[in-house]
Amino acid sequence: MRSEKAMVTSPATIANFGPGFDSFGLCLDSPVDRISVRRAAKGRVVLRVTGKYEVPSVPEENTASYAAMRLVELCDDGGLGFTMTVRKGMKPGSGIGSSAASSVGGALAMAALLGVKDKGMILEAAAMGEELISGVRHYDNVAAALHGGFTAVVDAEARKIIKIKPPELQVVVLMPDISVKTRDARAILPKKVAIDDAVRNLSLASGMVHAMMRRDVRAIGSYLEDRLSVPYRKKLVPGFDAVRESGLEAGALGVSLAGSGPAIFALAERDAGRIKLAMTRALSSATGLESKSFVTKPGGGARVESIS
Repeated sequence: MRSEKAMVTSPATIANFGPGFDSFGLCLDSPVDRISVRRAAKGRVVLRVTGKYEVPSVPEENTASYAAMRLVELCDDGGLGFTMTVRKGMKPGSGIGSSAASSVGGALAMAALLGVKDKGMILEAAAMGEELISGVRHYDNVAAALHGGFTAVVDAEARKIIKIKPPELQVVVLMPDISVKTRDARAILPKKVAIDDAVRNLSLASGMVHAMMRRDVRAIGSYLEDRLSVPYRKKLVPGFDAVRESGLEAGALGVSLAGSGPAIFALAERDAGRIKLAMTRALSSATGLESKSFVTKPGGGARVESIS
């Protein structure tokens, strides 16, 4: 029986997780985008955006509808028309994969409508949505949002993704009241890095995968160091060093940038509330910036909530 409508939820993520630049991602349990799609007349695409966060309402400029259109093309479905509603649950430009959540949600919703089960195809359409925003078809955020848990993109061209179920842990996320565009965060990175930094990141990344497989929360926190992106991108996030130091002093196992920033995250086994408060106060004291913060945990990925 042909499906006429579908609704999905798609979660926030932390990309570039620790030393895994453009490779590692961690899916979060919350917040989520909610995306619904319904069949419409052939070639007709209508987009409605709700929620308190402002995102493009033109279908060709919104990552959710754009990814859905790309999936239709990949399936060679003859110009299927649709109406889509996107309820944004996270602020764009915050560093927790807002565009990826919409991209995955749009692609997965369309896949449900078309009966597509190939996650590689869904991932590719979602990555096209990311490319719309960042100019680069990178897979770390979308892989984590689609598959859930901890993911490593080991071969983007072959869409080969490793997924590991992370241990129980608390994730504290602090979002300064500024925005960082992914394009700008990529532009600030050097074209070449020192061999010592490359080797250090490779060693840390190996340790991170092993720690995830062992489900060792403390070891995971200890491997959050990065020398390829954080030293450069933290310049776009006022107060980063002060916030990191305060989080560690309050008991965090590790603190780093989420994605390209400005969000800063901390990992903990306990005392997440105390860590969140310490980081919030440190940011305010160091910069005077307002912020929002929340505590969450690793999530299971995007899912189809209903289809009919």
